[in-house]
Order: sequence, then structure tokens, then C-alpha cells
Amino acid sequence: MDGGRFHTVHSSTTKAVCAASNKRPTAAKGAQAQALDTVHAIGLALAAGPERWTAMEGGYPIIFDGECVGGIGVSGGTWEFDDQAAREAIEAIGASYKIDAK
Repeated sequence: MDGGRFHTVHSSTTKAVCAASNKRPTAAKGAQAQALDTVHAIGLALAAGPERWTAMEGGYPIIFDGECVGGIGVSGGTWEFDDQAAREAIEAIGASYKIDAK
């Protein structure tokens, strides 16, 4: 992204990895999709590895025919913008971000 900050590359790839690994959008939720407070979200990121898990919105799994084939992560805007851009990118390639999609 023109004018993007250096950390956005790390943030976006972490969002993509986390979303693909968990097969659900990135958010402040734990392994069982339970809501996490800030302390637990930071603890989970530290335990999983800061390059593998994030609570920041903007990461989605990419689902084709019910199979997760990867993830997308968008970073650099507001969390709302990142989230919307990721969803729109998935829709643009004819994929879904819901694992039960066929």
C-alpha cells in the first residue's frame, strides 16, 4: 500500500495465517470461539507466537467448495476498513469465508 507503515506487512500476514489456521475470521476469540478480554488475547498471541495468532480484525480464511485453501489479511486502515476490504476481496474471487459453504 502506498504510504503504508512498515508493520502492516507483519500484521496482514499474521491475520492471514491466523484465519487460515483457525478457519474463521480473526477477532478477540479463543480456540473455542469464546470472547477474550485484552489480557487473555495478548496471552494467547504470546503463547501461539506473535506471527501465528492475532485478535485484530481483517483476517479471513479463503474457502472454496468447503475447503480452506488459505487466508487473507488486510492491514493499514481502521479495523473496520481492514475487515471490509478482506471480505470484499474474498467475494471478488468467488470464495467464501464460512467453512460450511459449498
